[in-house]
Amino acid sequence: MSFTPGVHPTARVHASASIDPTALIEAEVSIGRDVIVGPACVIGTGTRLRDRAIIVEHTVMGRNNDVHPYAVLGGDPQDLAFKGDPRGDVIIGDGNVFREGATVNRATQNGGPTRIGSNCFLMTCAHIGHNAQIGDRVIMANGASLAGHSRVGSRSVMSAHCAVHQFTHVGEGVMFQANASVSMHVPPYVLLATENTVVGLNVVGLKRHAEFDDEDRREIKEAFRAVYRRALGQPFSDVVNDLTGREWKPGARRFVDFVVDALNQTPPRDRGLCGSVRRARS
Repeated sequence: MSFTPGVHPTARVHASASIDPTALIEAEVSIGRDVIVGPACVIGTGTRLRDRAIIVEHTVMGRNNDVHPYAVLGGDPQDLAFKGDPRGDVIIGDGNVFREGATVNRATQNGGPTRIGSNCFLMTCAHIGHNAQIGDRVIMANGASLAGHSRVGSRSVMSAHCAVHQFTHVGEGVMFQANASVSMHVPPYVLLATENTVVGLNVVGLKRHAEFDDEDRREIKEAFRAVYRRALGQPFSDVVNDLTGREWKPGARRFVDFVVDALNQTPPRDRGLCGSVRRARS
């Protein structure tokens, strides 16, 4: 990260706040009582840090974010191998809300930064682990947790107390029922329940997706049924070959590409597909 530290003259900073001299506070930022902004942090234009919010270090925030009391962003990774390397970052987009007690850990040296898109909503005590990445408009309800190196696609919704295992990928537009947990990859647009269980398509989410028309939704349903409603005993390799050999509209193509990618990951991301077979090991 390269920037010139300082506090913009239009920023409103409470006298009790602690701002590290290496931090940058941009225009129209509001910083409340007892807030801490640590080394090498950027607080983007129009962002509000409410009383007692903590931005620990090496965190770059975009515009118009809202960080509530006792949220802690940019803390050390919860990784037994971490030895204090200062180079791990958190990169945050615009318009996100971090409610009370939400935590986002900065990255370890390997695996890229911890990254949050724009217009996400992390409710009370939601947690994003080191090197995890989430897209835009992701909702994490109270107590939802992402382990290190996990990924969640845009417009996904994690209900209360859901959990995603390390190195697991969740596609866009996935809906988690409360208390669901996954340790296998989850394709886009599905409804997830209990443990690694796909129970159907996220029909409500698909209807609300402005990009998709009726034909898009029909194709996504067709691709979903091919994967999860295939004939008893039909080799999964035959299903994949058939899906990849067809022309699809963008939504169904993303579903198919995700399935193929999930089944061809190498360790440590070789986690298989929810509700399906693991890729055969040689």
